[in-house]
Amino acid sequence: MSYIIPDEAALKARSQRFVWRIFMMRQLGTSLCFMAIASVMWDMHYHLFYFVLLAVNAFVWPTVACLFSMQAYDPVKAENNCLIMDSALGGVWIAIMGISPLPSLLIFSVLVADRYAAGGWKLLKLALIALFLAFFVTWSLLGYHVHLEFSQRTVWLSLPLATIYMIGLSIISRHLSVRLSKRNREFERIAMMDPRLHIPNRRLFEQRLASTFIQTQRAQTSAYLMLLDVDHFKQINDNYGHEIGDYILLEISNILRQTLHASDTPARFGGDELAVIAINYKQDDVCDLAQQILEKITALRLTNHDLCRVSISIGIASVKDAYSTADWLRKADQALYKVKNSGRNGIFFYQKPQNEQQTIKKSFIK
Repeated sequence: MSYIIPDEAALKARSQRFVWRIFMMRQLGTSLCFMAIASVMWDMHYHLFYFVLLAVNAFVWPTVACLFSMQAYDPVKAENNCLIMDSALGGVWIAIMGISPLPSLLIFSVLVADRYAAGGWKLLKLALIALFLAFFVTWSLLGYHVHLEFSQRTVWLSLPLATIYMIGLSIISRHLSVRLSKRNREFERIAMMDPRLHIPNRRLFEQRLASTFIQTQRAQTSAYLMLLDVDHFKQINDNYGHEIGDYILLEISNILRQTLHASDTPARFGGDELAVIAINYKQDDVCDLAQQILEKITALRLTNHDLCRVSISIGIASVKDAYSTADWLRKADQALYKVKNSGRNGIFFYQKPQNEQQTIKKSFIK
């Protein structure tokens, strides 16, 4: 059994990008908090020692936390621990300010928003526990003092925290959202492609079929559905092996991609069945296209297997003859079985029963 081995270097680089984003936001946040907290402490006549501690927290701690996380075995886990420490420090400064309303509420809001954005409820829960625990311990040591007054200077110095930081957080969140959306679209594209043939699988084919049907009803454009079935594919697998069968399907896929227009959709419909949605063709043109595909496939030759001959049956139905996608598919399937019942290796174009001018193009290999 094969296992997917994760790229440790890629995982490490992704984790370090996370740490770097947090560092930038932490440095921005602590710098903005410094002004508001310092203003309140100035009004409360704190000793210079507290201002030094605040400066260390604001301008030294972000770098220390970044270096610690970058050098850790698990940078994301280490950074989450630092984010919890940020919350605890926030609780300490809220207590030191005596729960001064404006800066305290802003700091609390920033910490909650940032923690939730970084790690969801799991991280936020631990951060809140650390914040309230640090707050109550510090508040009790300082005698449960409360300072509800704040100066106009404090208001002005708190405004950057209320605006600039939130704008920065929004920019980071938007950037991550766009990257995640692109990544999800890429994963979805991979999930809807056949890994062997490099063409859409049945899931994507059915989506394209439905959207094409709706578009033709709205815009009155033409579209045709081809179903292609490799003749005697089971015998090829039994006589020459499944690797040869897979190789034949891959070559047919290459022929389809080389022959069709960019607006057309080739797809793997089933095991040995393929399908094509051809858009904006005239009936004669789509028949000529099917004939080109048939001739290229019947011309396939396999090295070391000269006796192996490949042929294909193609059934075609116009969207104008269908009242739903299921009906469109059913009529193309009826056309395909008409070819099979008539000797295979040919093309049949479905027409409504009242029109008896149905014809079968035969191109047997001589």
